[in-house]
Amino acid sequence: MPTNIVTMDRRTFVLLTGGVSGGLVARPALADARQRPRPHRRDVPGRLRFELDERRRWSLWYYGDGSPVPLVRDAEVLTWVGDRALTLAELEDSAVGSRRPPGGDAVVVRGRAAGVWVEAEFLTAGGAAAPQAAVTVTVFPDRFLPTVKGVRFLRVAHAQVLAGDGSLVALLNGAHSSDPCRIVTVGARDAAGVASYAACGLTRGRRGLAIAFDAGEPGEARVQLSADEVEAVSDWLPPRPLRPEGDASRMRLCFDPEGDGLEALSTVFVPPSPVDQERLAEAVAPAGWCTRSELGSAASEADVLANVEFCAKTFDRRFFRYIELDDGYERAVGAWETNDRFPQGHARLTDQIHAAGFKAGLWVAPFGVSDGSGVPTSQPDWLLRDAHDPVVCAVREAWGGNVYALDGAHPKVQQWLFELARRAVREWGYDYVRVDMLHWAQLGASHFGGLTHAEAYRAGLAALRDGLGTEALLIGSRAPLQHAAGFVNGMRIGPDVDASWGGIQAPAQAAGLRSFFQRAAWLNDPDCLVVRPPLTRAAAELWASLVAVTGGITLFSDNLPALPPDRVALLQRCLPVARLAGRPIETGSVGPAVAPAVVAGGDVYPVSGSWRFRTGDDPGYSARGFDEEAWETIQVPQRWDEAGHAGYTGIAWYRVRFTLPPPPGRTVGPSDSRTLTLELGKIADADQTFLNGLKIGETTGPGEYRRYSVPSEGVNWGGENVLAVRVSGGGKDAGGIWSVRRDRPARVWVGEGAPRWWTVVAANWDNEPLQVSVPLAQLGISGTTFDAYDVWRDAPAPDLKATLVVSVEPRSARTVAIRPAVARPQIIGTTRHIVQGAVDVADESWDATARTLKAAATNLDARAYAVTISVPKGLRPATCKADRPCTVRRLESGHAVLEWPAGGDGRDIRWALTFRSATTGRRTGKP
Repeated sequence: MPTNIVTMDRRTFVLLTGGVSGGLVARPALADARQRPRPHRRDVPGRLRFELDERRRWSLWYYGDGSPVPLVRDAEVLTWVGDRALTLAELEDSAVGSRRPPGGDAVVVRGRAAGVWVEAEFLTAGGAAAPQAAVTVTVFPDRFLPTVKGVRFLRVAHAQVLAGDGSLVALLNGAHSSDPCRIVTVGARDAAGVASYAACGLTRGRRGLAIAFDAGEPGEARVQLSADEVEAVSDWLPPRPLRPEGDASRMRLCFDPEGDGLEALSTVFVPPSPVDQERLAEAVAPAGWCTRSELGSAASEADVLANVEFCAKTFDRRFFRYIELDDGYERAVGAWETNDRFPQGHARLTDQIHAAGFKAGLWVAPFGVSDGSGVPTSQPDWLLRDAHDPVVCAVREAWGGNVYALDGAHPKVQQWLFELARRAVREWGYDYVRVDMLHWAQLGASHFGGLTHAEAYRAGLAALRDGLGTEALLIGSRAPLQHAAGFVNGMRIGPDVDASWGGIQAPAQAAGLRSFFQRAAWLNDPDCLVVRPPLTRAAAELWASLVAVTGGITLFSDNLPALPPDRVALLQRCLPVARLAGRPIETGSVGPAVAPAVVAGGDVYPVSGSWRFRTGDDPGYSARGFDEEAWETIQVPQRWDEAGHAGYTGIAWYRVRFTLPPPPGRTVGPSDSRTLTLELGKIADADQTFLNGLKIGETTGPGEYRRYSVPSEGVNWGGENVLAVRVSGGGKDAGGIWSVRRDRPARVWVGEGAPRWWTVVAANWDNEPLQVSVPLAQLGISGTTFDAYDVWRDAPAPDLKATLVVSVEPRSARTVAIRPAVARPQIIGTTRHIVQGAVDVADESWDATARTLKAAATNLDARAYAVTISVPKGLRPATCKADRPCTVRRLESGHAVLEWPAGGDGRDIRWALTFRSATTGRRTGKP
């Protein structure tokens, strides 16, 4: 054993502020988040320290300016070797020592038992934006190669994590990239038994703790929540023998004493090397158009070429670069040549796309092969199997019938994947490939060569990456997230979007709660930017603002030739993609879960009766007096295919009877003046809802939370009430009242498009007007006085001091640019882009002697262009000199506006605006 290892048989405090350098193999230190562009970031003082007790349980403490803060208490590392759960206290020949890898300090516990050596390293690192730590468990074979099932890093009571006042709140990351993300209160009824995969953000009060797991380990890691405990574990599934060189799993932690779990995750998720950090920070997110949303699988070659022609005439090809062909072109899943709707084939289509000045992208589901492809019959040994038969992962006629999953661990499958990717690039001419349904790679009971699910998945991704080469982009979809890092350039990070109010909310939620991946693991893809009706103009502006401020992949997916002109202009304002990583705030709290319930002012009355259900349709089912006693009972929430009606498509009715008590201290009946609403939940797909026979609302769309106003005369206070819901559903989304959780996206988002020039989006997801008030410090904005600009109104907003206050209409957003005020004229906003300061303002300078503001307008397109300038008291705009003629207007507020009727031919416009003395009052803007 190395000489700096000593036996530890007493209580030991491991203060990682400087240990003796030893002979153990050094692991890489934790990365420095300060090199990564963030919407805001403040350096957090202090550092983390581990403590081990006599049972070798570990605790993690934060030492800052005040008293030490316990982050995790009395956690026990456990390794499953064969049928034995092995703790560090059970190791024989056990010893503890220290090592000092670059940028960090570590203590190592090492010993052997059950035919293995176990080494647990407890590492802390300074120098990052927030203090970080890691626990790495490495298992080496001793005399033979036993089977290892996984590693548990911790299992502790809720109170032993982020100890303090208030509830522990968790940001849950779904298992796959299309799975929803949620914010839950740990220990609440709806949070028992749920898990967060690859990463988890924990918040108590205004303190955040991030837990994250590395790619490349044998297992699939998760944070599991129960009614009483928090557990962090990596399952090596299916279990396999140890490798001769050993295997390791690593859990990373980051603490933010003044932020929430999402802020801590934004720090801990950093590329492993400065080279990777710089590459992702400078990466240009793809922008373009795809067939996925409006045209869908019915798209034809003629549809694609019509949109290519429209894009060539409408969008600036410097910034709009890609045309993606999505699902629907293929003969079958696994047979990726084109079908009859694309008669000229791949190569001819990409030639026409390239001739128009664009690059081409292609959708495939590489780990799937259908009966129609012939592969399952010709290569049955390539398929993943359960205990008896090949795994069927989908059944769809358009895909070729039964779809089976390929085993990425099989050498011949890897060659097949490599050749598919190479053919797409070299023969068919595509510049990027979107690989969908990646979770299929982790199905089945076992893999070739005894690999785990994670190892087989990464082997398949590596084959695809190698086949594409270094120039083509690889974009993932419906993917297990932990082990995709390092292979994909971009990743769909949420469910499918739909051009409806409910259809943008789940993607918006995912874009916010998975913002920590952006420019850290890959470029986020929030799904398509759709703006077509039935989305209102205001809702389209909201979705466009969120896509723009988060800075991810931006693909339009409306049928563009049919899009109203005002919606086309909205899309133009999103190009180019701004190079930033915006994020939401206030993700460390959970709103009350009340549905289904009647809400009267601040009082909540649950709908607690037994739900009855019947398929079929009859208008009489809505009546208060109808008797549903003979109907079957059904659990709510639940999709009806889970309640014995699998495959049913059509109309079904739900009815429930419940009693409302007399409101205490209030008059019963129509004179009750409180605002009444029915909180119902989410329904697939469409509903008509009746209370006591009175229709109170209807909605279409499975993603939209139903919340209906109730007239006072529609409620029977002090007696029985009848709620009836007519549901139309089935097919892909099944049908029924499937969720009672609101899961509302964040209300406030912020991105820093240029140094100290922020764009803030205040979103109203409700059906009533909303007054948003948020301290600027909470947005990471410091200073005393600020200029503000209303982006969609293209007008100055009132000056700000400590707080942003805006009124937001229902189902809309206010997007406001904020810049510290200065004692001279400065630009506060332009009409070019949603994200202010990121795209079109360069070389801004003030010549005090000549009283002249100078700048260059860059990256302009052919649209009209205007620049709004704040003007301090005592100055008035005079004359403008520019490369192209401009006009100058002075607003009543005192601001100056420079205008060009058209942006020109793409060349920059250099301009200089001279000011003269004036006697005016301090400007005032209008909200």
